[in-house]
Amino acid sequence: MASRSHSDGGSRFHDHIPPELARTLFSASIVLSKKGLGGIRIAKELSLRHSLRVCPGTINHWIYGEREPRIRNLFEVKPSPELSYIIGANIGDGSNLAKSGCVKLEVSDLDFAETFNAKMAALFSRKRPNKVLKRVFASNRLPLFIVKYASNQLAGVLGLPLKELLGLAFAYPGEFLRGLFDAEGHVDVTAGRDFSLAVGAENSDTYLLRAVKRLLRHTFGINPRIDRKREAGTLKVIRGKSFIMRRTSFSLVIRRLGDAKRFAEHVGFSIRRKDEKLRDALSITTTFPARNRVVAWQRLYLKDRGEWVRRNPGVPESKDI
Repeated sequence: MASRSHSDGGSRFHDHIPPELARTLFSASIVLSKKGLGGIRIAKELSLRHSLRVCPGTINHWIYGEREPRIRNLFEVKPSPELSYIIGANIGDGSNLAKSGCVKLEVSDLDFAETFNAKMAALFSRKRPNKVLKRVFASNRLPLFIVKYASNQLAGVLGLPLKELLGLAFAYPGEFLRGLFDAEGHVDVTAGRDFSLAVGAENSDTYLLRAVKRLLRHTFGINPRIDRKREAGTLKVIRGKSFIMRRTSFSLVIRRLGDAKRFAEHVGFSIRRKDEKLRDALSITTTFPARNRVVAWQRLYLKDRGEWVRRNPGVPESKDI
């Protein structure tokens, strides 16, 4: 099967040539060039080895510019941990991440972006993930970290009807739930007169939340409830950025201590600030008597623009949960 050379120095293979084969051709070309072979001789050698034709001009682009072939981001559409996480992050983001054949995540947490990036690279069997981009704003708004992959195939999968999409995602429930809670999860701590902890995920789709509620109960023995959260038309602020709610949202909330422990053990967060907050709150709840929990929490956290922020990030209060 012939390939076509491009003016940018790369090459685009036809969709049905596996990415692994494209990488093999590229690597073999580099090795043969180091033995003194030119583009024409390398093309003949690859033709004998793999029963296909690669344009000598394309090989010259590889061996002189050492540019890898432009490989389409393809994968086998079947349940996998990576696909479950990506579906969860896509659903939880509140808007489809897939537009015009591109899947893009824009978030203010670098660890979330890096986790999503690693899952995408693994899904496409890529040795190296794409670069995480950073967008800085002139205002006090937090920077955004951007992960972007061109893939008509994945965009099509993420656009499937919700019931069919959940059928794929629920094969790996822990990965799906972590993607969902990374995107839309929150850890709520009250430390006024009393101390309390709740873990939740906000979304406007009640069908989705009911399905997630059943998944948590049947898979991990976690029994959340669904509460009405924000009315359509009200203001919502996420880490310094304001939004007007287009639809009424609901929150799937985990309040019982045993359920919160099971959530931390089986699901948790890839976002460190959320995971630390959950584990710190669990540690304080199980370590201190009720009368001392508020003081213990306020020694560890302070309120900043309405959000509890750790005084010493990364330093655990206790190893116990």
